[in-house]
Amino acid sequence: MGHSENPFNHDSTPPAKPALIPDSIKIYNIFNQFLIRWANEAPRYVPMSMEDMAHLPLEQGIFFFEPVDGIFVIRSTTELEKYLVKLATGKKPGRDFQKQGIFLEMAVLFWHLLVSQVWQLDTRTLKPAMLRVSLPLNWPDRKPDSACTVFIRDFPLEIRLWVKLSPEEVTNWKKIQ
Repeated sequence: MGHSENPFNHDSTPPAKPALIPDSIKIYNIFNQFLIRWANEAPRYVPMSMEDMAHLPLEQGIFFFEPVDGIFVIRSTTELEKYLVKLATGKKPGRDFQKQGIFLEMAVLFWHLLVSQVWQLDTRTLKPAMLRVSLPLNWPDRKPDSACTVFIRDFPLEIRLWVKLSPEEVTNWKKIQ
């Protein structure tokens, strides 16, 4: 037995599994389940490339650290947010409809479910995630590791996910807008 070997040192900790990256269909299935429960709406999956989508000015992003570092972006139109407000309140939204933050609420709640379903983790036990308005300028300069496009009624919604970020991607995301 060599000098550095210790027969009593039995590290039984299994090696960390690489974090799973959900594909487009997995994201859709989780979002479908979420939206049916949250808004009683069923989104339609759109098998088209993201480059074909129109400008989507309403964006929320979440920068997270566990189980890997990543960026989650959900984006749509203000018309979708107005529609969600009308679903929630039963009334046509007024000029201050964004103060209700329903799109933000949807983004956060869906992110919690995504983490729970994909990585079987409770977000309450993870390092705090950073929520912010997202801009394509701050996204990683590469295709997302996973993405999903759906329509809720006639409103497009896109979900993008980047994981295993480089130090430059982290720095760019943290830049103040």
